[in-house]
Amino acid sequence: MARGSGIRDIAEVERVSIGKVLRTLSQSKYQLQAQQSHYETLEIDEFWTFVGNKQNKQWLIYAYHRETGEIVAYVWGKRDLATAKWLKARLKQLGISYTCISSDCWDSFVTTFKKCK
Repeated sequence: MARGSGIRDIAEVERVSIGKVLRTLSQSKYQLQAQQSHYETLEIDEFWTFVGNKQNKQWLIYAYHRETGEIVAYVWGKRDLATAKWLKARLKQLGISYTCISSDCWDSFVTTFKKCK
């Protein structure tokens, strides 16, 4: 239902308050389960959204496997080096290894992850 929809869209379609949607998301215990423990190549990407108001821009940085479309891990935060490093730590915490990372040339990705050759 929520694929590609924003918080306001979900609230309108479900006929609930925006606060209810935000509470439901923040209290969710959903955990990703990686399909593999090792991936030859993972891609790293990011996108941003406003949370609550336009002064609160948040970034979702995630690792995915292009061949299967699987989101392997993700973190929310600022668009900075600390958040990129947090994603790398999250992959390790989940026991996910990879041979190389493919990403754009954003300095934080380049600094944090070894690029494919």
